[in-house]
Amino acid sequence: MPIAPTLERPAPDAVPTAWPFALFALSLAVALLLAVALNAGPRLRGAPDTVALTGASMAVQLGSGRVAGSALLLEAPGDGGVALVANTTRSISAADYSRATWRLGTALPPGTELSMTWRVRERPGRVYSAPLDGASARPAANLAAHPDWTGTVHAIGLGLRGPFPAPFAIEGVDLRSNAWTVTLADILRQWFGVDLARTGVTSRLGFEDEHIAPMLAVIAGAIAFAVAYLVLRARRRGTSLPVVAIALVAIAGWLALDLRWQALLAVKQAKVIAEGFGRSTDERNAAMDDGALFEVARRIRDADRARGGRVLVLSDNPSLATRVGWFLYPDNVYYDGRTHSRQRTPPPDALRPGDQVVLLLYGKLRWDPARGVLVWPDGRTRAARAILADGPAFALVEVK
Repeated sequence: MPIAPTLERPAPDAVPTAWPFALFALSLAVALLLAVALNAGPRLRGAPDTVALTGASMAVQLGSGRVAGSALLLEAPGDGGVALVANTTRSISAADYSRATWRLGTALPPGTELSMTWRVRERPGRVYSAPLDGASARPAANLAAHPDWTGTVHAIGLGLRGPFPAPFAIEGVDLRSNAWTVTLADILRQWFGVDLARTGVTSRLGFEDEHIAPMLAVIAGAIAFAVAYLVLRARRRGTSLPVVAIALVAIAGWLALDLRWQALLAVKQAKVIAEGFGRSTDERNAAMDDGALFEVARRIRDADRARGGRVLVLSDNPSLATRVGWFLYPDNVYYDGRTHSRQRTPPPDALRPGDQVVLLLYGKLRWDPARGVLVWPDGRTRAARAILADGPAFALVEVK
């Protein structure tokens, strides 16, 4: 009796351990190239890579301000609570420069609208704008998809509407070329940049929505490309789905993200050791990026004043008050960290004899040295003596 031939199912391909990792590396290169292509302009190389406009090169169009070094200090808004500054001497090609990063002295309080403005030489008489994130001291804008970012752009400026701490420092704006080489360099710099001054490692990763191409999105794309290839390869060969290979590709993506995390931790650790080794606490604080604020706090801390009483730090900028107050611990410090619109000025009868009041860029309460009193906007006063005084911007007084 003839025996019918048996049909054997093809054995699944053996999956060498290193092969899926190589596939992921190739897919990552493809995903990164795609990210560059989606964000770059028509040119391969940019010349120059960056057009840097300083705050000092800008003029106040609405409001009032003054130049201080390379920055522009905006002191007051114009009509309607709107302030506008602009550079009228430099023009750029919108097709070649579409990424702008502003450098501000500090973040703006909630409720303040911030926008980048510009004019287009081919369409005179009109001002265009794009919103910026005022909560960041380095607000960035990618204008490649903006319908009005075309032609020859000039009169690049910054507009503010709403309350802002005065004086408000505008250090300038960097306009980055969108050439392929520059775009690739910017993506990698954002992924592995060693400048951790703005945030710590943990919170730094929370700003990836500002990146040209967030690493997580590119890694996810690479995994998707690799998995799609494995699925199509299995179907074409008639083999079972290579589950092990897919798992190894996913692990490779996770490892890539984790290695970046470890690299940033190592850089941060080296930075902290280099800045702090062999230094006192005061020397380390003075070397920090907000060392100027520490110097203000150190003047208050080391002043000839009574100890043990309450110290009230008042500033129109809640971040400024919070940081100076933090440096003054372990004194009995109070500072109002709420937004400018929700801050409350303590009434005269809420202050006790011996309370020490710090006025730091604060407009709701002023020190009158001639009369020796704190003056409220409604005319009420409270006697005090000056401990430190440096014009209307800074004073430390003790309530009598």
